[in-house]
This record gives sequence, structure tokens and C-alpha cells, in this order.
Amino acid sequence: MSHDRIGVGIIGTGRRGFELGTCITDLYNTTDLEIRALCNRTRVRMEAAKASFLSKYQEQHSVSPQMALYERYDDLIADPDVHLVLIVTPTYAHEEPAVAALQAGKKVFLDKPIASNLSAALNIRTAEQESGNPLVMGFTRRFEQKWLDTADLVRSGVIGDVKMLLHRAVVPYHNIFQSYMRRLEWSGGALAEKVSHLFDVLNWFAGGLSERVSSFGGRLVYVPEENAPKRCRECNRECPYRVGKKQEMVRQDNMVDFEDSRSQETELIKLHDICVWQPGADINDHGVVNIAYAGGVKASVFWSLFGPDSDDQETFEIVGEKGKILLNRHLGRIDVFSDYGKRHDVLDKKPDRFENSHFGADHRLIEELDRFCKSGVSPVSAREGLGSARLVEASHRSVDAGGELVSMSDVAGAELL
Repeated sequence: MSHDRIGVGIIGTGRRGFELGTCITDLYNTTDLEIRALCNRTRVRMEAAKASFLSKYQEQHSVSPQMALYERYDDLIADPDVHLVLIVTPTYAHEEPAVAALQAGKKVFLDKPIASNLSAALNIRTAEQESGNPLVMGFTRRFEQKWLDTADLVRSGVIGDVKMLLHRAVVPYHNIFQSYMRRLEWSGGALAEKVSHLFDVLNWFAGGLSERVSSFGGRLVYVPEENAPKRCRECNRECPYRVGKKQEMVRQDNMVDFEDSRSQETELIKLHDICVWQPGADINDHGVVNIAYAGGVKASVFWSLFGPDSDDQETFEIVGEKGKILLNRHLGRIDVFSDYGKRHDVLDKKPDRFENSHFGADHRLIEELDRFCKSGVSPVSAREGLGSARLVEASHRSVDAGGELVSMSDVAGAELL
């Protein structure tokens, strides 16, 4: 074992843990991070992840680091060879390991969203503050080059002061109804699992605290059917949402399941191929959110979990007093309209790893985690995670009240921002 390296422990070796672990092995020669421990509730996936990581280390770098396996997260946190803890569990399992790792003085990466409910988010942020030990939140847009370049453009004043923000996300993400995410108590719903990313972007570019929120939402497409099968593997009908039907889904499943281990699961909370029409889901599949910020900035989110695969699944528009910026995430393109529309610049912002997970952001994230471990400075902490969680809470309240305006002063946690 290389004792001069930064030992990494990964809690959760499903899809996200596998993605980030693979990025760490890829960057062995350019960072000091080294995977030394894994923890997962299903041992076969933990063992398969270890075998995959060790194979990559050997094939790419001719090294074979020791890698311990733990079935309890607190045992991994207590491992003296683990300095950085990556928490990439399902959202309902974020709070306990995050608080424990912060209190133990370990460096912590916490995947988004910060938690499945506001109470847990408050506890994580409080632990961060009381320990004086900042964590890094997994808001991937903070690590994508095109978003960072857009932030630089705004700071340069090319469009003048920001006045309005529009984040549009029409992403056919039916998978959210096929796993634990279909239940609010486990995930916080689509507003937490997916829109929390967008809320963080709005908070980032608005540059102030949110003051008022109004939101509408509902379910129009993934409507429960009384006789729907429980799982895709139990169904033979033609369906555009069948897990494994599309080639890209087959690749996803193989990455997560490791020799179809999920086929042995029986608990609903552990399945990843639940029929999208299976009764019991209590989340929405679309909505709109309007936010008023201190200083006058107005922002909107237009989101949907249904719709076509397209090149403009996610766009972000920033309107200033003398111009606007339009970012297209899936194309890696930024359109800048400046000087009151007299000038139009098109910027291609596809990095070398654009085709990799999260458009290349995950490799940059690993490089940032390496710097974070050495400097102690977090690029995005639980403070931002809580800021997003408060908007999730306010949006849920507004939707439940038929779009009623919610004052952010009535949502706990402002004093922790």
C-alpha cells in the first residue's frame, strides 16, 4: 500500500460509486487518491466492484492497492487508512454516514441531493459547521467546464447585471419511477433527486438568498395502473420504458447489477426495474417552479421526466440588462448575445471527456477532491446542499397547496446559510 497517497473509502458501490471509483482509477497518475475500502449492503456487488477496480489499477497502472470490504459504514469510517469518504448511497441513507464521517474528522464527499428531507439536510449542515470540517457536495454542474465558463462570462459583465434565469430540463428519466426514488420518504421525489441540481444552479447564478417560491406539479404520464406488473422482468408486453430494452439501458444495468444480482432482491426499496405504472409511487413527473431572490432576480424551472430524447434536453438561459447567455448542456454549446443583441458568439465547450459520465465532470470532480484533501477548501459544501434542500421543501409545500406562494422565511435553515 502507498502510505503517501490519500486513502479513499466508498460507501455505496452501485452505479454512482462504480462511476466515481472508475474515475479514481483512471486518474491514478495525476492525483494522489487511491481506493482502499468499499462498503455496500449487498456483498456481491461490493466484491464485484473491488475486482473491477483492482483489474483497472493493474491493467492501467501496474499497481494492486489493498482494498478492505466492510458491511458497516462506521467500520469503513474508522479505518485509519481511509482519509476521504465518498458517500454515494441511496438518498435515504446519506444522513448517518455523512454526520459520522464529519464528526470523525474525515474528508467527505456527499453525492447529491444532500438528503431526502429538510430535517436530515439540517443535521448534515449542522455537523459540518460544528466540526469545522467542510464537505464537498456532488452537484456535478459545478464541475462541468461549460457551467464554469458561463459563470466566468457572467462575472465579466458581458451581459450586464443578471435579472432573470430560466432552467429547462425535459429529460426522459423514467428510471426514477423504477427504483427507490418513486417514494418521497426514500428520495424526496424528483424535486430532490433531479431538480436539486437545478436549484443549486439558480442559487449559484442569482447570487443571493431566495425569498419566495411558487410551484405547480403533478403526474400526467406515469399514472398508476391497477394491474401493472411489479417488475420489468415479470412483464412481456411492448413498452418504451422496459429496463434492458434499449442498448444504453443494458449497459447501465450491467454496470449496476454485476451479473444480475438485483434479480435476487425482493424488497421494493432495493429494486431497479419496478414497472413505471406500479401503484405506490407518490412523486410527481413534471412541474414548474418560480423563485424570487433578494436583489430582484427572478428565476424559473421548467422540468419533466417524460418527453423525447433530444439535443436540447437541458438548457439554461441567463438574461441580463444588455444581453443574454444560452447554455445547451447536451451539445456543450454556449450562445452569448451581447451589446443589446448586436453581437452573437457561439462557444463550443466540449471537453476531452465529454462523452464520459456527466459530460466529463466526474473526472474533474475527482481532481477537485484531490485538491480538497490537500487544501481543506471545498468548492461546494453542505451550505449549498442545504440551500437547494430548502427550495425543494418550499416547492413541495407550494405544490401541495395548489401553487400557493411560500415565504422562505417560513422554511427552516436560513441561519445556517
